[in-house]
Amino acid sequence: MSLKDKEKWNAKYESSACLAGREPVPWLADHAGLLSGQGMALDIAMGEGRNALFAASLGYDVLGVDISDVGIARAESLGRENKLTIRTQVADLDHYSIEDDSYDLILCFYFLNRHLFEGIRKGLRPGGVLMYETFTVDYLQYSGFRREWVLEKNELLEAFPGLSVLDYREVDEPENETAYASLVARKD
Repeated sequence: MSLKDKEKWNAKYESSACLAGREPVPWLADHAGLLSGQGMALDIAMGEGRNALFAASLGYDVLGVDISDVGIARAESLGRENKLTIRTQVADLDHYSIEDDSYDLILCFYFLNRHLFEGIRKGLRPGGVLMYETFTVDYLQYSGFRREWVLEKNELLEAFPGLSVLDYREVDEPENETAYASLVARKD
């Protein structure tokens, strides 16, 4: 990521009252029953914080990381409105390190940086849960994305050796012009 990326995301967040909405990604909400609500959580590429705040509402001590200071400020504001506290960090995720054995929950939605995969796996504590959802190669037919920004078929399913897959899907929805993969996995 770069200063250009930061400026792009800041401009997107400044142009909307709430770019992605306030509700958590449905995959996260639908699988909340698998979550203990205890311990530390990390939300990678948090944006405006909808998923981080949902994790905080379940009881997690959440760190949300994003390149956009505007997105982070919005997340902090939404947290205050909802009487939820999250810790935040502005960071370039191309150069971000995840501390080993530190998190009981790691969230990553609609962001892909394959260099973080190993850190994500190592960052989970035993019993920790990973929830990940992002675009697949089928999304290219609907968007101007570059191929390196999307997952190949079954890539997410195979990206985290040593984690037990609890649920997985790959979806192509031409009517909504989207295609993505979703994963819930637990570190044994």
